[in-house]
Amino acid sequence: MFNLRQANLQDLEALIQLRLELLREAGDIKGDSDTANLAEATRKYLSEKMPSGEFFAWVAEVDNQIVATGGLVFFQRPPYNGNLSGLEAYIMNVYTIPIWRGQGIATALLKEIISFVRTTDAKRLWLHTTEDGKHIYDQLGFVSTSKEMEILCY
Repeated sequence: MFNLRQANLQDLEALIQLRLELLREAGDIKGDSDTANLAEATRKYLSEKMPSGEFFAWVAEVDNQIVATGGLVFFQRPPYNGNLSGLEAYIMNVYTIPIWRGQGIATALLKEIISFVRTTDAKRLWLHTTEDGKHIYDQLGFVSTSKEMEILCY
């Protein structure tokens, strides 16, 4: 059985390692890339944004070991029809260690995150997914859209 809880700064190193593993699996980290700078930048981000409430994370533990995580950030946009507050929430960094997959952990984490968002003024909850994770989001009622485009500015 697993235990779910909101993460805190004592979980920082585990959150960083799980994010790096997610990025490796997603192909955003190639081969033996040096990840020290990315780990340090992530450490700085989480150290600042978690205490300020700009980034939230949840973890799943088995025998006091973190085996999965999910993150959340809020965006304040101008009001629009269907969302007069303009507040949106974005789920990110959902990752489960491979040996713990298929046991409902990610689904439970996502249900926690969705419940939390429902206590806020956010009217839109969105995310990007891998093909492997898509079925979990489908089961929870997320729908695919094709509204977004992007440009990389670096």
